[in-house]
Amino acid sequence: MKLLFRDLLARNLLAHQVSAFGFIALFGPQAFAYDQPIAGMSPEQRLEFSLGKSLFERFWVPSPSSTTASDGLGPLFNARSCHSCHVNGGRGHAPTADQLGSDVPSFFIRLGAITQPSMDKVIGDPVYGRQIQPFSATKVMPEADYRVIWQQKLVQLADGTEVKLRQPVLDWTRLNYGELAADTGISMRVSPPLVGMGLLDSIPLSRLQQLADPDDTNADGISGRINWREVNGNLVAGRFGHKASNVSLREQNHSAFNGDLGLSTPLFPFPSGDCTSGQPLCIDSPNGNSPHLDDLEVSLEQSRLVDFFVAHMAPPAMRNLNEPWFLEGKAIFDELNCGACHTPKHTTQSDRFPLLDGKTIYPFTDLLLHDMGPELASDFPVYSANPQEWRTAPLWGIGLSDKISGRTGFLHDGRARTIEEAILWHGGEAQQSKRGYTQLNQEQRSVLIRFLESL
Repeated sequence: MKLLFRDLLARNLLAHQVSAFGFIALFGPQAFAYDQPIAGMSPEQRLEFSLGKSLFERFWVPSPSSTTASDGLGPLFNARSCHSCHVNGGRGHAPTADQLGSDVPSFFIRLGAITQPSMDKVIGDPVYGRQIQPFSATKVMPEADYRVIWQQKLVQLADGTEVKLRQPVLDWTRLNYGELAADTGISMRVSPPLVGMGLLDSIPLSRLQQLADPDDTNADGISGRINWREVNGNLVAGRFGHKASNVSLREQNHSAFNGDLGLSTPLFPFPSGDCTSGQPLCIDSPNGNSPHLDDLEVSLEQSRLVDFFVAHMAPPAMRNLNEPWFLEGKAIFDELNCGACHTPKHTTQSDRFPLLDGKTIYPFTDLLLHDMGPELASDFPVYSANPQEWRTAPLWGIGLSDKISGRTGFLHDGRARTIEEAILWHGGEAQQSKRGYTQLNQEQRSVLIRFLESL
């Protein structure tokens, strides 16, 4: 798809937001570029945005506690707040060689049966569940801890430039509930950035269906697929998460509350979170379900406010549009056919959030699954996504990653320290585009990266 320069300017206008504190997002502190409110909010909506942000940043405590509006953490958990994994709405990062996994809450281990029997649920480990939790409340043992061993790989580009890539290997330091089942696979993940999530949620399903080409009928080597899930006998389309496994922003938020913090929500009313029958102390632990909070730990109103906040976080403005190299970088992006997956432009439709309706946006994603090759494969499928398939990551705001949270870590497991490393890990359907990148000279590569960093 061709991206016109006037379209870029329209995207730029969309991101000229004024926050509740009077900052102009385009010129305000870059550390807060991801969590500025969308334009056009009323005073009441700004208040709801601020309340949702405060809940997003809230530190939860175990039950029982005198602070009944904030208790219920655990019994097993990965972090104490949403903000711990998404600092300023930013992306997570992987542990260094001298860190334990528990030192980095934005890095986590997903578990799943290598042979998934159905499309209506993801089967985890029979004892450890669907995710490793290194922390616990009350008398429950934490599940595990680990280190990441980084193996080096050297790639040589056509002009002789050498780039060092790193690949993570998991090394368990403790597994407190015994070994994983023989059929259990692992997948290392980092928390994704929360850039323009409500706008992504508002891209019509018809648009995803228009972009999908599962049988590669146009023979271009790109065969994007929707991750279809079965819900109550009906097929629904996933669009959030590294495997496009969650069908909506609401489900994404609620699953994080439940799986990462161990909190019950309207969508996941299980106060024991990811506890399994192999962890009876976990299941029998005190919970924070409260009658005045809808008999939940995260009430209907609390979850609504968090959904409102995350939905209305505006994407940052593009930068450097007037620089002569910007269009040069875009031309290289087009020549390498990067836009076949990183689709630049969409138009939103939203009944739930009127402020997000009818917006022209530039997230550079098709929200579809693509085969990325065996080197990036996970150990297990997720609904209809096979191990080598991953959702196309949006690129907007990517150049601000280190400014937002003080760290970078690209791809699903944070192995890529730079955008260039992320490109060089691409395989499968992206193999041809990666090969084209390796043939560029140093100046062309630099221009392309600067273009991507400006999105």
